[in-house]
Parts: sequence; structure tokens; C-alpha cells
Amino acid sequence: MRQRAGPLVKECRAIRPRLSAQDSVYTRSEKNKILRPPRDSSVCRTRVDRLELRLALFGFEGSVYTLTFDAEHEPAKFQDVRNVWRRFLYQLKKWKGRPFDYIYLIEGRHGDHRYHIHLVARDSDFVPAEIQFLWGDRGTVDDEPLLRHPKDRYRRMAVYFCKEATDGITIPISARTWVCSRSLVKQLPPAEHWRDSSGVIPIPEGVRCSGQYNTSNEFGQYRYAWYIKEKDGTK
Repeated sequence: MRQRAGPLVKECRAIRPRLSAQDSVYTRSEKNKILRPPRDSSVCRTRVDRLELRLALFGFEGSVYTLTFDAEHEPAKFQDVRNVWRRFLYQLKKWKGRPFDYIYLIEGRHGDHRYHIHLVARDSDFVPAEIQFLWGDRGTVDDEPLLRHPKDRYRRMAVYFCKEATDGITIPISARTWVCSRSLVKQLPPAEHWRDSSGVIPIPEGVRCSGQYNTSNEFGQYRYAWYIKEKDGTK
């Protein structure tokens, strides 16, 4: 299985064993090493995986904005923050004059425990001065590149965005921890599936950064690799 998302490519190949009621403790343990690889070695298994792919669709022109509230404009509850976001999103769309790609997240449990909003947007759609102008007197805006350095990966921000669980108080249980625009979701290509005689996952030369995880035993094998292509479009 291979999944592409912008410059990110994730791939896994496996010969998977089947569990049996007759398996010994040892056999079941060895089989699970193949069937249950570490959480960070899967193409798309967790919410972090799914967010990582969507962040990668921003390529090398994504910026992460942190929108904070001053004391005068601080919302009292989660629904109030969501209402502020919806008004702000309307302002952004009106300013841009068309839909645009974004991911947003409402948080409120870490740091000084005040509600704040994270927004990921394309540099070609907005510059920091525009975001600050439209956020207005609600509070302050901080910005940083989605990829901080050449060896950085989208997964870092995906893990950060997924660090807070819904608690039913600050963040309602029914709330989605992060939300992305429909226009962004539509850009994710379908995963590629095929049967192969080789378990080797080739990583092209000249990629920006890469990583892999491999495990095998008498019952099967699991291999996973990822890489981020350079801006020149490494295949």
C-alpha cells in the first residue's frame, strides 16, 4: 500500500499471519509483532496519520497561526470559541474572495489554559499581516512555518495537534479535535494497492528526509517507509 500527499510518500508492505485460537502465548506474541506495528509506522491507521497526510497537502507553503484572545475578548466556553471561528472564517473567505484550503483546531487545556485557535493556511493565500489584520482586536497572532527546517516532517505538527483529548468540559466529547476544509480533503489521492513479489520499499536518492521500520520473524514480515521529496519533485 502506498499513499501520496503532496511531497510526502508513505508505503507499507507485509506478509501477515493469521491468529488462531490454538496459538501459544509465544506464537501470538510473535504474530502481533507483525499485525500490530508501532503507532508511528503506519500509512493511515490513526488520527495522527490522517492529519499528517492532510498537512502534507500544503507542501512547502504552509504556515501555522496561533490565534489567542485578550482578556476582554476571551470566550467563556467552547461553543463561543467555535462561533468566533465561524465569523473569522467568513472574514477570511470574504477577504480572499473564494474558498481556500485550511485546517483549524480549537484548544484550551495546556499552557495558561485559555482557549486559542490554531490555523494552517497557504502562504499563497494569506500572509501573516493579513491574518493579524483580520483577527483584529480579538487578541494576538503568532505564526511559524509548517516545516521548520529541512529535516522537519509533517508528523510533528500532526502529533502536536492531536495531543489534547476531548474531556467533556473544556473540549466537548462530541467535538472534532481538528477540522480541515473540504477543498483540502478532495486533493488527497486514493491509496495505491497492489501485490508484489518483493517486500523491499525503495527510497529515492535526494529526498528531503526519510525513515523506515522493519520487522520479520517466522510468521511473517512488516515493512514501512516514508519520505518527503525535495521541492524539485524527486520521484
